[in-house]
Amino acid sequence: MPADLQPSPVPLAEIAQGPNAFEQFLDRNQKNLVILAIVIAVAVAALVVYFGVEKSRQETAGAAFIKAENLAALQGVIKEHSGTVAAASAAVLLAERQWTENQQDASIDTLRKFISANPNHPSLPTARASLAAKFMIQGKSGDATKIFQSLIDDPKSRYIAPYALISLGDIAKLAGDLNKAETSYDRVKNEFSESTFAETAKRRSASLKAKPPVEVDPPPATPDIPTVLTPGNPPPPPVVTPGIPGTPTPPPAEKSAPVDEKPATTPPQEPKPDPGNEPTGKEKPADSKP
Repeated sequence: MPADLQPSPVPLAEIAQGPNAFEQFLDRNQKNLVILAIVIAVAVAALVVYFGVEKSRQETAGAAFIKAENLAALQGVIKEHSGTVAAASAAVLLAERQWTENQQDASIDTLRKFISANPNHPSLPTARASLAAKFMIQGKSGDATKIFQSLIDDPKSRYIAPYALISLGDIAKLAGDLNKAETSYDRVKNEFSESTFAETAKRRSASLKAKPPVEVDPPPATPDIPTVLTPGNPPPPPVVTPGIPGTPTPPPAEKSAPVDEKPATTPPQEPKPDPGNEPTGKEKPADSKP
């Protein structure tokens, strides 16, 4: 046997029969794994309960919002169901009710609170447009212009961009900038031709080119000429409209006197010649000579 070959103390074909690394991990952490499984199960159950409760809360708030018909009811939905979608929607409707009841400052304050507290609410673009319109009515054109322009630039608010463009055109028209107003109206006609606001934009654009009516002096009044009543110029008969009360009743027509009817006279007859005066033919004419 060569000197470099030494007998191995462990047989070459022998395989270790002890537990592998995964089994050793399970043995060491079995208790912790059981606890983790229990925690996960409890968390899943808690989520199910939470979503169930949240769904019920949202549904209850929605039912209350549908029944709200006045300011007090809307304010109750906002207070009692805070944090729900229905409460946020009630705030938008509350602002409109406040505006119609001449509570303009309260309406604007409600819209501002809604916009700041609900950046992801579906009614956010509508609320912003409503706030800008109210600023426009109050004469705050600068504040209104900023909001309308932000709506036009926001891709999420594209559905309300035609309204914002028309409003910007109206603001420019009131300021006397007709070119800017026409540009806003033309954008609606070109970029939103299928929108219901396109026809409104056409009418507004056409009104920019219309000339104001020219005032003219009225014609001189014709003096009334009094009617002189003479025997040959009797007054005109009153106009009578049947069925209309208050019109003068025409006087009854005078009856003409009856005409005496006489029998028709016979035509005169020619006188018959007298036999004693008939010429005989033997008489001589007076101027004849013997």
